[in-house]
Amino acid sequence: MKLVIILVASSSMVSLAASEELSLGDAQAPISFIEYGSLTCDGCISFHRNVLPRVKKHYMDTGSVRFVFRHYPTSEAAIHAAVAAQCAGEKYYEMLDELYSSISGWYRAENRNSIFIQQATLLGLDSGVFESCLSDTRNFDDIVNQRRTAREKYGVTGTPTFFINGKIVRGKKSFVEIKALFNEALNKDS
Repeated sequence: MKLVIILVASSSMVSLAASEELSLGDAQAPISFIEYGSLTCDGCISFHRNVLPRVKKHYMDTGSVRFVFRHYPTSEAAIHAAVAAQCAGEKYYEMLDELYSSISGWYRAENRNSIFIQQATLLGLDSGVFESCLSDTRNFDDIVNQRRTAREKYGVTGTPTFFINGKIVRGKKSFVEIKALFNEALNKDS
């Protein structure tokens, strides 16, 4: 599975990625697909394990979809994991995959940071820089502010919440449901 990480231009619309926001897929894709998710949400875990790989294969790899993941943590553990993902920098999506795949290992761990540091090291990140990022309280504040902005500005009230070309879609969705929503978005734009 080929992953392409790109930076996209700034926009005030929720349907487009913000300045310096990492995304997967083609920046010029006709479908903008944004997920507000929590790393401890069952529906989000299911989406990342079962649906997103198919979306990547059928839509991102073909240039039809640009995907952005934004944090909307629903637990303290999810806030810590969100910080770990952000601290991964350019390896953000690889760390998200790692975190969603290994939730049972870090969710109730007494020392989550040591687990996150091990994951970062496996991804080739500098463990000292990563550890310093994890302990910076400003990063926790940033995640909490992202959640507040999502709620106040875009009406996000739970996870997963998706935006497909600006249209809000709430709750767990199968690949078939996502495919139908993509087809609807493409038909609106034609």
